[in-house]
Amino acid sequence: MTQSSPPPVPAAVVTVPTQGTVEHGRAAPDTRRGPVLWWAAAGAVFLALQCYVFVRWAADGGYHLLAVPGPDDGTAGAGTGHRRVVDVLLPALSVAGVVGLAVSLVRRGRTERRLSFDALLFAGVLFAGWLSPLMNWFHPVLIANTHVWGALSSWGPYVPGWRGLPPGMEAELPLVTFSLGSTVLLGVLGCCQVMTRARDRWPGIRPWQLVGLAFLTAVVFDLSEPFISFAGVSVWSRALPAVTLWSGAWYQFPLYQLVGTGLASGSLSAIRFFRDERDETVVERGAWRLPGRIRPWVRFLAVVGTVNAVMLGYAALQALLSLAGGQPPAGLPEFFGPPAAY
Repeated sequence: MTQSSPPPVPAAVVTVPTQGTVEHGRAAPDTRRGPVLWWAAAGAVFLALQCYVFVRWAADGGYHLLAVPGPDDGTAGAGTGHRRVVDVLLPALSVAGVVGLAVSLVRRGRTERRLSFDALLFAGVLFAGWLSPLMNWFHPVLIANTHVWGALSSWGPYVPGWRGLPPGMEAELPLVTFSLGSTVLLGVLGCCQVMTRARDRWPGIRPWQLVGLAFLTAVVFDLSEPFISFAGVSVWSRALPAVTLWSGAWYQFPLYQLVGTGLASGSLSAIRFFRDERDETVVERGAWRLPGRIRPWVRFLAVVGTVNAVMLGYAALQALLSLAGGQPPAGLPEFFGPPAAY
């Protein structure tokens, strides 16, 4: 009996590639792993580097801020002065938001029995927070209020090749930085929602147009950032007057910050939005070929490497712009405790 040939596959159906070619009736193993291993290697390097930096920082006691003379008794400055409600409330809300979002992502992962990309992105942003001092690589660009709960001396001076100020003279707010894990993820989700609606509304829209839309959406979201300065949590100590709102005031805000945030958030949104037939992003591509036991860890490292690369680009942009000059604020309000660098 003659077996009829199978009907042709319609053009709209995406065929799944096989794992290797057939040689003498046996499937040859596929050694291609895709970009995921390259990004995972980058993630491992970034993790190792931040561990090295934090160990040096802790062992040297570099978390202690240097006090600066005050106007009255000669001791006011970093770590002294009065603390406002917002100086405690904001870090507490930051930590609470991160914990709440982490619990939600863990529950979702247990329900779906899969580590979602959103959970990986959330973790990636948290593991990229160590890059925040790098925007002060050459000059202090963003200074923190040392009265804010949890203020510590920057670990930037312990990064290899550091060109900025010595230890103890710049402050970091790690508890506030935790909020990046939630705010970046929520911003990316918002950008992706806008991209989804645009694609549904205009089916012929091109990918580069969707990416541009994500950039513009991230810029709109970032218009709320001046409120951080108004709240007295941090101020821009170096901003180009020609492209800065309220230039010279303690709450000045450089408009090119919107561009940097738009590029970073837009890039992460595009990575999350565009998937292949296996629901893998461009940085996870090839993970399906890996053994199941190591696949989640490789995906984790790949996303960590990607987010660190994006955030490093943002910090590098701010550091390079600081070389073009900039005007510091004419003065700081009395509730703002400057680090010794100011």
